Order: sequence, then C-alpha cells, then structure tokens
Amino acid sequence: MRQVIVTGAARGLGLEIAKKHLELGDTVWACVRKENCAIRSMKETYGDRVRMLLCDLGDGGQVKKAWEAIAAENINVDLVYNVAGTAFVEERTVLSETDIDKCLPVFNVNALGILRVLKETAPFLKAGSVVVNVTSEAGSIAACPRSAEYGYCMSKAAANMASRLFDNQYREMGIRTLCVHPGWVKTDMGGKEAMASENAIWPEESAEAIVKLALEADQIPEHVMYLDYQGKELPW
Repeated sequence: MRQVIVTGAARGLGLEIAKKHLELGDTVWACVRKENCAIRSMKETYGDRVRMLLCDLGDGGQVKKAWEAIAAENINVDLVYNVAGTAFVEERTVLSETDIDKCLPVFNVNALGILRVLKETAPFLKAGSVVVNVTSEAGSIAACPRSAEYGYCMSKAAANMASRLFDNQYREMGIRTLCVHPGWVKTDMGGKEAMASENAIWPEESAEAIVKLALEADQIPEHVMYLDYQGKELPW
C-alpha cells in the first residue's frame, strides 16, 4: 500500500487522481482548503485510507501545520501529485489590459504553492518516490504561441523551474520528478470553452493517464522530465 499526497483533491483532476489511487488500495493524503461532499463520499467508501490535509497552499503557515499530520505518522511518502492551481478568466488578457495585482494570487498558488508542498514533503521522500507537478504547456518558453495570460503562463513557467531545481537537488537520492501537462481538461479551470469543446478531455481520462505515468516513471528516460499526459516530451 502506497502513501500518496494529492493537492487539489476536492474536485476536478485532483479528485480523480485521488480516486484512482484509492481504487488501487493506497492511502491518499487529500490536501484541500475545506472538506466537501466529494471528500466525505470518499471517506465513507474508503475509511481511514482517506487522510485530510486541510490548508490553503497560498499560506505557508497553513501548509506547515497541515503537514504535521504526516510527521506524526512517521511514514515515507511514495507519490506526490501537485495538482492544485488557480486562474482568473478576466486575467486572460493582453498586457495593456492586465491587472498585474491580480497576477499575484495566481503566482502564489501555482508556483509558490508547489514549492511549499515540496519543502514540507521532502523529508518524507525516499529512493523510488515520485513527484508529479501538474504544470501546463502554458509554462513552456520554447513553445509559447500566446500573447496574453501573463500571470497564468508566468506562474506555470516558474513551477517548471521549481521542479527542475528540486530535481537537481534530489535526483541523486533516487527521487523522480515530472512536470506534466494534463491536457485541456473539462474542469472549472478549463472554463466554459473546455466544457463545450470536443477537443477537451474529461478529468477521469487525464487522471488515468497521469497515474500511469507516475507508476511507470522508471520506464521514462531519465532525461525526460517535462511531458504531457500522453507521455510526449515538451520543450522547456
């Protein structure tokens, strides 16, 4: 039975990744801002294998406090999925229309939130542990077609850099780190356009593929770190 941390586990992609691991018999540490009906349903079905980490990833003190529950269990963490993220529809604008102050909370969660989780989780990782940071193709500098969405794209590029720095530090310990673009997913973050598009995928499909990548990380070439949910390498 693996010990698995999933941030953003209350809904969407994070919820589906949590469900997948519970179905596999693992214990899931579900990191959420507050308990909702989806979390309660999982607890009713899977009992003590659903553990709660209540915190806002934008608040370092809350993250540190929540992770005390993991320290108290004296366990090693096998898998970490950094899924939680945020975006504002009104932030998808060109520079002249961008409210830069509104970019700050996006950056705080999407980039620094991942960093907070990695910092608190690192002491519990071991050789063979896998970290999956769900970033985005929007974080690619080499393949950037956009001329808008400054806050979101910059936050994802920063998350990619955090992942690379973490990998440089912990790779020699046998810890594998992946940055995964989940696809265009039919979630609240994907918005109405994703829900209406035939090109977007359901979170269940993305979750199944991402979990497969994580469980088969040892089969991914060592030089490949940034990839999409189908396993295609992406340019930094």
